[in-house]
Amino acid sequence: MAKQQLEQAVEEVIECNLEEKYLQTDYIMIRKLFSTFHLFSDRLKELLEIYDETLEFYPIFLCDMEHMQLAVYWKCVCPILDCIVKGKYNSIDEVVFQKESIKDRFLFGAVFEKQEYFIFDQVLVENILRKEYIGLYFQEINQLSQIY
Repeated sequence: MAKQQLEQAVEEVIECNLEEKYLQTDYIMIRKLFSTFHLFSDRLKELLEIYDETLEFYPIFLCDMEHMQLAVYWKCVCPILDCIVKGKYNSIDEVVFQKESIKDRFLFGAVFEKQEYFIFDQVLVENILRKEYIGLYFQEINQLSQIY
């Protein structure tokens, strides 16, 4: 799927192979030229909606015509916050976030080095890990309570 299709997709059908030997994950990340697209399974989407009613989701249908299978994923559009503490960072691992800019959000986007990242609150991460969703990897970040 092309970057332009993903950016404009309100609803999209993608032909692919969904044989039984392929594990269907709860999260798919697609990177295309300075853009990142986040696709979530039905069950992960339902959990995210509990934590944030403002998230926008658009259906992406994965169709396997040969095996007559269909999987629905949801492209998530999440607000991008300007919440990174100014400074020189070598990688996303070192980035520090301003807590007051984040407020009570459990999920938001942030841009570092022209790349978009999804940032999950610890409470949401713990819930996701308890439910054993497949395909997610979390990286710990730094957060400041106040900036002086």
